[in-house]
Amino acid sequence: MLTTAIKSKEIQRMEKYVWCEDTGSGLELWHNVFSYIDPEIIVQTKENNVKLRKSASRIFDDGNVYYIMIDSAVDNPDVLREVGALKKVTRDKTNVHLVDIHSFEFVLLSFRLLEEWVFAEDDDLREKREELLILRRRLVDLIINGGGATELQELKDSISSNITNSEQLAARLLRDITRNTGFETTKGHLGKCFVRNCCEWNDRKEDDICGLDMDRPSSDEKVKKIIELSVLKNSLEKVGLI
Repeated sequence: MLTTAIKSKEIQRMEKYVWCEDTGSGLELWHNVFSYIDPEIIVQTKENNVKLRKSASRIFDDGNVYYIMIDSAVDNPDVLREVGALKKVTRDKTNVHLVDIHSFEFVLLSFRLLEEWVFAEDDDLREKREELLILRRRLVDLIINGGGATELQELKDSISSNITNSEQLAARLLRDITRNTGFETTKGHLGKCFVRNCCEWNDRKEDDICGLDMDRPSSDEKVKKIIELSVLKNSLEKVGLI
């Protein structure tokens, strides 16, 4: 009887899931982050906020734990509506934890060593992109410390009249700051230099230099730094993941 009970408990071993709505580069970032935190965490995408909410509504007390990444750009009504609905359907589920972030792009923008990693010392490219870097600092400060709608609108307008919310602004800034570097990140492509061991990619050119050219950290060291020195640290601490 005792042997049977032990086997039954082994079969019912608790699984940890991370669910997100990101695909492409966002999903790749979460795979790297959570495999570093705990290799047994299962990362899954639900592809969009509606499917994420519907999946969350079907969670029951199955012995597993679910961590749901939620984007919460305050100036995106559609996202906020879905986030509100998601919070409502998970309110009484003790095995569900919501990880509140602005967006995966904002996580990388908020990374305190972003500029030091992307640009080598005395890099001409850094000078050319100084205006973008100033906008990045302003956006990070505004989102973290709170700011008015007028200032946020000014930031959006300074990039493009087609940008309608701060999530789009974060994505555009991250793309333009990292463009033509090993860190270049778009919706479909995460810059390999954020998560790979330094200098392992085959198409590296002689003039491909960055702020990491001397240190050359490993992929694990990079992910550790991104977690510790971005808004991700506070969000993950709140749900007990770190």
